[in-house]
Amino acid sequence: MKFNQKLEKLLQTLDKFLDIEGNLLKQNVKHSAEQFDHELIKLLLSDRDTTAHFFDTIDKATVFNYRQFIDYIDDKNFLIDSYTKFSNKVGLTISNKHIQQINEVVLSFPFKDCILEGGQSKDDEKRKEIFFNEVLARDEINRLLDKKVITNAKKYTQNGAGDKVSFKRNENGLIKDNLIIKGNNLLALHTLKNNFAGKVKLIYIDPPYNTGNDGFNYNDNFNHSTWLTFMKNRLEVARDLLSDDGVIFVQCDDNEQAYLKVLMDEIFERSNFVNCIAVKMSEATGVKMNHSKIRFPKIKEYLLFYKKAKQWDGFVEVVKYKAKKWDAENNIFLENFSKQQRGKLLKIQKKDTISDKDIEDTNLILRNIKKVSLSTAIKNIKPKNQEEWLFENAYRIIKTTGSESITKQILKLKTIPGQDIASFKSPRGILFYYITNFNRNTQAQRIRVIFADENIYKNPCDFWQDIKTSGAIANEGSVQLHNGKKPESLLRRIIKMATKKGDLVLDYHLGSGTTCAVAHKMGRQYIGIEQMDYIEDIAVKRMQKVIGKKTKKNGELLESVNFDNGGISKSVDWQGGGEFIYFELDKYNQKYIDDISIATDKTINKLYDEITEKAFLNYDVESEKLTQEKNAFKILSLSEQQEFLISILNKNQLYKNLSEIDDKDLTVSDKTKTLNKGFYNE
Repeated sequence: MKFNQKLEKLLQTLDKFLDIEGNLLKQNVKHSAEQFDHELIKLLLSDRDTTAHFFDTIDKATVFNYRQFIDYIDDKNFLIDSYTKFSNKVGLTISNKHIQQINEVVLSFPFKDCILEGGQSKDDEKRKEIFFNEVLARDEINRLLDKKVITNAKKYTQNGAGDKVSFKRNENGLIKDNLIIKGNNLLALHTLKNNFAGKVKLIYIDPPYNTGNDGFNYNDNFNHSTWLTFMKNRLEVARDLLSDDGVIFVQCDDNEQAYLKVLMDEIFERSNFVNCIAVKMSEATGVKMNHSKIRFPKIKEYLLFYKKAKQWDGFVEVVKYKAKKWDAENNIFLENFSKQQRGKLLKIQKKDTISDKDIEDTNLILRNIKKVSLSTAIKNIKPKNQEEWLFENAYRIIKTTGSESITKQILKLKTIPGQDIASFKSPRGILFYYITNFNRNTQAQRIRVIFADENIYKNPCDFWQDIKTSGAIANEGSVQLHNGKKPESLLRRIIKMATKKGDLVLDYHLGSGTTCAVAHKMGRQYIGIEQMDYIEDIAVKRMQKVIGKKTKKNGELLESVNFDNGGISKSVDWQGGGEFIYFELDKYNQKYIDDISIATDKTINKLYDEITEKAFLNYDVESEKLTQEKNAFKILSLSEQQEFLISILNKNQLYKNLSEIDDKDLTVSDKTKTLNKGFYNE
């Protein structure tokens, strides 16, 4: 007999657990357990199996584990009540689906229904994270995510930086400036919603991977859950910023990839998943090979790729990569065939529909071609550099492949042109080329013609192993960023496949500024967000180099000079130019947190007085007692003083809210107020 059945029969021996029909009453059983009912305990001790399940032995004493007993009858769906029985009989449903038919994977983790106030900077390591429950702390969340005051704006052009900033808008009122923003990225994303909700075509982010040494150093015991909450909060607002035909790429590694995939399935919907792309990010050399006996060395990362909605039209252009070696299968040379003729064929191939007239035209172009072996052609031409010559002449070199279906279709043709190579249209309207002198008595002939220039450049598919990720990449943009700087060639491929010129690109984990640098060189509008203080020393300086600067000679402006000519500059013929606007979220309590993180024994007491007098404190802090207890504060260690001061600050007032811009306590200047009117168009 199964344990569930045995327990049920045992409990049915006590009348007080039964209703008038003889069914067990779950609540009565639970109540008896909570009251440590002697009859129930004696009954459970009468059976060896129930004793083993629900009792612990401590120093020869037998103790009833009532919590384990209650959890068992609840969690195992044991002793189901009449309502549950009825629901199961008629088919219990969730969202109009029977439970047994639901096969979605749902990611459940502590803090899932919370907003994580914290950011990513080192000052956050000195305090415990604050999680605002989305239901219970709605007011706090609304205040936290309210639009923020922006300040310290500068416009960067080839003539340098200026603090006279105004925002350009198109005919629909959308800001068309490139923006780089310093501040907590969650709050910055919500600040952007006013202007950019539904306007972003591409989001690329390279967030902290939660590896333990990547800047995501949170304090609590739920580090994994904290990371998921951190990502969830930001991905949800990122989704709101995406246009209906927009896409998002999130780079990650094995530490969280599987969990992030399920999380993004929930946020963007599983049906909108496009690809999980593996990117070769390092070589199998160096220190990582020291551990190759116990695990395979890690050389890849992932790009989780989602569209926002079904309106996505697919890739704008797939950036292919050039094969490193010549494919020996390409072994037939075409005489009497020019690059101009190949261009005409390609033009016809690109048509959406192929007509009978197109077949006539292609056969006319191919009419005078003569096939010779490639080795014979090389002997006759005697090129100086054979490998170079092969790639340069790929337009007039072919290979043949077997195709049973194409052979069958050609055999049905009434006439075959009297020339070496001809074309035909498949029943689905696709243009194919074939050799005409094939053996009609077999279907295993290598009959289909494929031009070598169609295979020199390969589709990267979902394993990108051609991206250069070492060597000169460390110096791209003439800036250094340890831990995860991404190559410009990676962003070029993503931006080119997902956007057109003028489209808006967003990166809210900007780091060294690669996304903005590549978007700028490719003529896309961009927004970059970074919280860390190095944004001005790294990302902003990098973008200044991308723009370059103009020099004067005899009072006249010359062409741009000193611009960044590394990375993708040569491939896109980058010559410098353009502009961007930099601004910050206006700090309030965040300023005190910054000051606390660098405070010394000499400055901490003065900071204590300033915070007591001017800062927004938590509602449960009595400011009068702070003044009275200063001597007690002085005897604490510096680290304890820092932790205490951070703990009393109201985290809803890290930055100044736009709705309170006129509050005298916030001391917002008239210049800053004018800047905000221009940005929010209010």
